[in-house]
Order: sequence, then C-alpha cells, then structure tokens
Amino acid sequence: MSRSARSPLLLAGLLAAAGTAHFTAPRQFDHIVPRSLPGSPRSWTYASGAAELALAAGLAVPRTRRTAALAAAAFFVGVFPA
Repeated sequence: MSRSARSPLLLAGLLAAAGTAHFTAPRQFDHIVPRSLPGSPRSWTYASGAAELALAAGLAVPRTRRTAALAAAAFFVGVFPA
C-alpha cells in the first residue's frame, strides 16, 4: 500500500480513537467546550465524538473519502480554537 493510500486510513484511525475517547472519557473534553455555546458541555462532547466517528467511517470508505476529507477539514477548523 502506498503512502498516499495509507494517509486517509491513518487519519480515520486517529479520528476513530478520538471519537471513542469522547464517549469513554468525556470529562477531559467537557473542559474545553466554550461556555458561550448553548446547552451542556457534555452534549457538545458527545456530538463532536459522534462527528469524529462519522468522519472516520467516511474516510475509511474510498467512495466517500473525498467528501469526508472536506468535511474533516471543516470540522478541524471548527474545533481548532479549543
């Protein structure tokens, strides 16, 4: 497998691990949720974890990889301030 073919799978693995961590150890993520967002920090933690898992799945499938990669880029821009 070439390096360019591995990269999306490595990113998918990273996102899957981070998304899983949002559900298994949510407290560490709750602390970085901006207080200005409506609702509870835990809801945002779970929502971002679910988004990371969905992005990981999209990156793992060649047919959806391009769309998932663009969505992942937008996601990273959105969560980067945290």
